[in-house]
Amino acid sequence: MTTTAQHTVPTAPARQYYRVKDAARVLGVPPRTLYHLVEHEQIPFRRLGTVILLPAAWVEREPTMPVKRR
Repeated sequence: MTTTAQHTVPTAPARQYYRVKDAARVLGVPPRTLYHLVEHEQIPFRRLGTVILLPAAWVEREPTMPVKRR
């Protein structure tokens, strides 16, 4: 009887939050737009000291902006 060892590669935990600049890059909008929405409490966010975090579930669910043609 032969046994084979199976090696599993550990995966990184799923991202829970994005910083504003990272979320802006994913969504294709200027960071200032997200800061404005946070200031007016129009999007979900958390503050960790001076850092504003946006939930990954919200960022990944929102549609991205189309790329403008020049």
